Amino acid sequence: MQEQWRHRPSRPRGIASTHPSLLVEQSPRFLRAVLFVLALVLGAGASRALAQGETDTVHVRQKKLTLEEIIERCEQGEKTKLAGHRDMQYTVNLRVIFYWEKKKETRDIVFRAFSDDTGFSRSVKAGEVVQRYELRDSVWVVSKDEGEESGIQVESDGFGDFVEMPFFLEEQQEFHFTLLDRTVERDHVIFKIGFVPKSEFKALPSGTVYVDTDNYRIVHEEFDFETNPFPLLLKDIKGFSRHWEELPGGEWVYTRILMEVELRNVAFGRLPRRAAASILRENFEFDKGYDARIFGER
Repeated sequence: MQEQWRHRPSRPRGIASTHPSLLVEQSPRFLRAVLFVLALVLGAGASRALAQGETDTVHVRQKKLTLEEIIERCEQGEKTKLAGHRDMQYTVNLRVIFYWEKKKETRDIVFRAFSDDTGFSRSVKAGEVVQRYELRDSVWVVSKDEGEESGIQVESDGFGDFVEMPFFLEEQQEFHFTLLDRTVERDHVIFKIGFVPKSEFKALPSGTVYVDTDNYRIVHEEFDFETNPFPLLLKDIKGFSRHWEELPGGEWVYTRILMEVELRNVAFGRLPRRAAASILRENFEFDKGYDARIFGER
């Protein structure tokens, strides 16, 4: 069963620039933050509307819902995921593995991050461990250069959990949506919804989102880029996904991001061919206030 819905914009939209240098700035904030972290590690400088009367419906607890209603409920569910809290802190564990032809390098970096309901966010690098390997007789062995550890602190924008919704909900007018499937788990339904960008020139991904009808919360997202946000550095971005979980206190946060990128072979082979990255968020604490001793002056 497939149902399509074209969101009708509620406000006028200007003409977006398609100049390559602005593609990253046109990307959703969460995507820019993820790509910024990857760039920091790399050292880079840087369809159709439904015909009237033809709307398919699905049944959830005896109530018929259209795709538009599902998305509206999901939007409301996202607005309540951190309701009642003023701020939160958490730990970000970033692991990146770089691959050359006969060597690889792992980097494990730990950040402590803060965000609050004003939209302010900051992350501070707490430490880094680098390990290098060489390929010998088809086996990866630790190289003589056993890596390094750095305690240098690097400040960057964090993730705006309190004010930022998933980009395809925040910018619905940019996408076409399709109801792909539904599965029943216990006493509620999981909806599988696909989305594709309307524009071929913006650095927006297409993807698939899974929505749990218990409070209409997103549980998993998978993204696929047709327009490369870093065309001078990256050949391809693949395996990009984000997973959400409910915390013991009832808060709903994303806890895991996975991605893999293929890099352009520049600088005479000094850059790796590809890199795989994982971001794990844990140790969430709420309403502790901003600690300038950890994050610096605001």
